[in-house]
Order: sequence, then structure tokens, then C-alpha cells
Amino acid sequence: MTAMNAPMPWLPAQAAERTPRLTWMTRLLMIWAALLPYQYQGSAEMISYSASDIILVLIAVLEFPNLRYRRELWSPWQYALLALFAASTLSVAVREGSLPRYVYLNKDIGLFILFLAYAFLTSAARNWHSIRMVMRAFIVSVVAQNIVGVLAWVASTRFGIDSPFVADNGLRLAGLMGDANAYGGLVASTLVMCEGACSSGQPLFRKTFLIFARLTLAAGVLVSFSRTSWISLAIVFVFLFFTRFATAMRALFLLLCGAAVTMVVMGRQSLSLFEHLAFRPEVDTGAGRSRFDLVSSGLADFVHHPFFGIGLGSFYQQQQTIIHNSPIWFLTEFGLIGFTVFGGFLLSFALRARAAYRLAPRSEKPVVFGLILGLLLMTSMSLGIEAFYQRHWWMTFALIAASYSAARRERRPRLVFPARFASSLRSAIYG
Repeated sequence: MTAMNAPMPWLPAQAAERTPRLTWMTRLLMIWAALLPYQYQGSAEMISYSASDIILVLIAVLEFPNLRYRRELWSPWQYALLALFAASTLSVAVREGSLPRYVYLNKDIGLFILFLAYAFLTSAARNWHSIRMVMRAFIVSVVAQNIVGVLAWVASTRFGIDSPFVADNGLRLAGLMGDANAYGGLVASTLVMCEGACSSGQPLFRKTFLIFARLTLAAGVLVSFSRTSWISLAIVFVFLFFTRFATAMRALFLLLCGAAVTMVVMGRQSLSLFEHLAFRPEVDTGAGRSRFDLVSSGLADFVHHPFFGIGLGSFYQQQQTIIHNSPIWFLTEFGLIGFTVFGGFLLSFALRARAAYRLAPRSEKPVVFGLILGLLLMTSMSLGIEAFYQRHWWMTFALIAASYSAARRERRPRLVFPARFASSLRSAIYG
């Protein structure tokens, strides 16, 4: 009679296959990520409000004791960024005798909210499962809003039905971001993030959803008529051609299909509308001045104040508009010191993303690759819009840091019981 061995209650392979439980903080952050695309652009001081900020307050109240500081998730450039804003704010307050509302409400409190989201996300996303769930919540939410937005744009351009999803006299899709350029960056970022995360290995979504997302998000980027988004998307595809040629060709084919379907739905008027919006004059900044003029003004201010800049919020106070270029904004208002901090800040996340991809297990490399594409696209977007305060860019920062931490943790040698016993025995014998 053959005796059957009882199954062992705990095996490392079984433990690795178990899906980790989601904490309450991770669940709240999934809701936060899902609400990121739903924003309201205030008329005063160009302040953007988001429903996701309410979730941050809720997390701060309910989960603050569970926050954990992990040194590998924070770089000296982040502390330098905080010090830079604090010093420039103090300088402006001393020079002006008071602190403008735009500075403390839009810039300082806005930065605090971004850092708070980064702290919560890096504290909660401690494993690959949590990182995946936050990314899924964000991508699905953007795809869902974009479908409604594209339909609203068709209704506006063909039937004259107005809706909050369209801007510029109902001709450009702006979603619930309130700005067509910001919305184009959001949709393009989601598109490349989804594309990268489904490229190989263990994809983030099944192929059916990926094809659907490609078609609908491509239509959203197209009818936002954000030329900055188009150029940034082209830069990402050039990168894809050198790294994932087959993936780039499949994605490009479906993107073109999505654009073709949109033009067919629009009918004969589509060509004249696309020509009018795609080749519109470069005066689209809200102040009747082109981005080139604003950048030139910023560089002229930098020449007069090369080291410390003109001060936080000073360009807006002078011109009543923003520069629409994040690196030039740092150069103008913070000088060479601020520009160096901004460059080091971005470079630190690029290096972490590279290290995370190199160290990540094969099944998780697509997730990191999607985050790399999202970082590349938003960095390109920052040359055409002031993207520093875009919440989804900071979500990308946080998920890159969390991926880097998870990859490093899994690469550390884990001693099982026999190896641990042998190590203790050697220590006892040899000292």
C-alpha cells in the first residue's frame, strides 16, 4: 500500500503565487487614481480643483498612522525642491510686503497636495499587485471618461449640442480637465502607459481591452487638437520603434484606424475642421500671446536674474498668464539653481525607472515599461504646457518609485530555513 504524503502547509512557491491583500489605504488610492481625470478649472488664479483631493484628505484622517517613510523612495532632489519653493516664497513675501494669493494657493498649497499624494501612494503601493491595481483604476477611468467625451465632441461639432466636455466654442475635446491641452496630455499619457504595460510578459489588461483602449484613446488625442500631445506621442513612438518595434507597428496601425473612424463619423466637414484647428495660429495662451512670445519674455527675465530668478509667481503677476513650458518656468522664476533642481528631480526618476526595469521580475517588466513611456511623454509635454502640477504625472513619479522599491526588495537574497540554520551553525562554529 502506497502511503500518500500530506501536502505541506507552507511552500515558498505557493506563497509567491498568492495575491496580496489590498489594504484600506490602497483601496482609497485606487479611488483617488480613478478620480484624477475629473477636475474643474477655476476661473480665478488658474486654479485646478479635483475630486481626488477629497480622497487625500480622507486618507490623511483615516490612515495617517499607517504611513511609512522609506528612504529609498525619496531623493535629495525632492527635499531640494521643497527648500527651493520655501526660499522663493519667503523672498517674494519680503520683497512685496505680502504674499500674493496666487503664490500660496496655487503654487505652495498645490505642491503640498502633490507631495502628499506621493507620500500616500509610495507608502501604500508596497508590492506589484498594489501598483497594478492603482494603474488599472486610473487607466479604466480615463478610458471611460474619454468615451463619453468623444461622443460629446461629435454631438457638439455635428449637432451643436453643448456640453462641459468640449472647449473652444465646442470644437476641441477637453474632457473634465477644463483645458484641451491638459486633456490631450492626460489621454496620451494613459495611451502609452496602457500600451507599455501590455507589451509582453504578464500584461496589465487583456488584448480585447487594449485594442478598445487604443481606438478610443487615439480618437480622444486626435480631437483634443493638442499639438503638444501629438508631438509628444510621436516622440514616444520613435522610442518604441527602437525598443519594441512590433508593438509600435501594431499600436500605430490601430491609432490610425481610430483616427480614420473618427473622420468617417464626422463626414465631409471633418477635413475643413481638422485643417482649421490643426493649423490654427499659435495664439492659444489665454492672453492673446503665443507660447514663443511667452518663452522669450521668460528668458529675458532670466537674463536679468540668472541665479535665483524673478521669484515664485512673479511671471504670472507681470503677464497675467503662465509660460506654458515647465523648464523655462523654473529657469525664469527660480534661476539656474531652480532649473538644476528641476532637471535633477526628473533625472532621479528616470534613473529609478531604468533600475526598476532592470531589477524587476520578467512578469512585471511591462508595468515598469508602461511607467517609463508615461514619464517620457509627460516630460515631452512639459515643453509645451506647464505640466509640473499635473496630478497624473506625480502619480507616475510615485509608481516608478514604488516599482523601484519592490524590485529591489525582491532581488535581496531570502534565506529559507535550511540555509538560515546552516548560516547560524557556521557563525556558532567559526565566530
